[in-house]
Amino acid sequence: MFKGVPAEQQWTQVKAAVQEKLPPKVNLWHVSQVNDKQECTMVCAPFDGDVTFFEKLSLELGGATLKCEICFGDLLQKALKDMPKHIRDKRERESRKRQKERNRPIKLGTCHFNNVSMLRGRVKEILNSRTDGEQLKPDGSDFKLIKSLLEFHPSPGKSKGLVGIKVARSQQGDSRCFYMIRDDGTEEDFSAKKCLDAVEANPPYVQPEEKTGDKKPQAKAGAKKEEPKKKEEKTEEKAEEKAEEKTEEKKEEKAEEKKEEK
Repeated sequence: MFKGVPAEQQWTQVKAAVQEKLPPKVNLWHVSQVNDKQECTMVCAPFDGDVTFFEKLSLELGGATLKCEICFGDLLQKALKDMPKHIRDKRERESRKRQKERNRPIKLGTCHFNNVSMLRGRVKEILNSRTDGEQLKPDGSDFKLIKSLLEFHPSPGKSKGLVGIKVARSQQGDSRCFYMIRDDGTEEDFSAKKCLDAVEANPPYVQPEEKTGDKKPQAKAGAKKEEPKKKEEKTEEKAEEKAEEKTEEKKEEKAEEKKEEK
């Protein structure tokens, strides 16, 4: 959402300004008219890094600098209520599809997890199971996991000189956190949340392993038998998606034509 849109600026100008800054092949699904509060809401197709992109996005329109605001809570509910139903449905489908794609096994160090949520739970368990000042055993799996997690910290080289990890009270509050111990004897706390957020943004998915041994030919034969069915299912799914997209595009075109007539 963009607030404080200059009075002489219309939704088409806001749309053009945003579309110009979007990554290639990424399109806006819907742009609302500028309301009496000088606000303009839009819905965009999802893409990698989309949240960060819109958090930093600003436009220069009519001599004013407009900062993009991502809708959450009540603001999001209001935006969903005002947008066309087919856009709400499309957004919901893409959200489920994206969630399904992300719900895949990941590997961090030598540890495997079914998804990022399970990794978050394990990190919380490690934190809560230690007493204040207790160090993780360097040869233990918990130490190796947290050390691997630290590699995802937004600050490059954060783990340089690391020889130990401990759990202690945070210096910025009453919560507990991890501290890294360096080879020069210094200690520094670090945010496991920042590391976990970075993992979620770019998950280290487990790569499928190739089957070896005597069972490999049989597996291939089985796979070949199933291929025609899978191809037919995929073809049907694609046909349905294309039909839905065409219907939605026609609805959007009619809606835009009505806007322009007004």
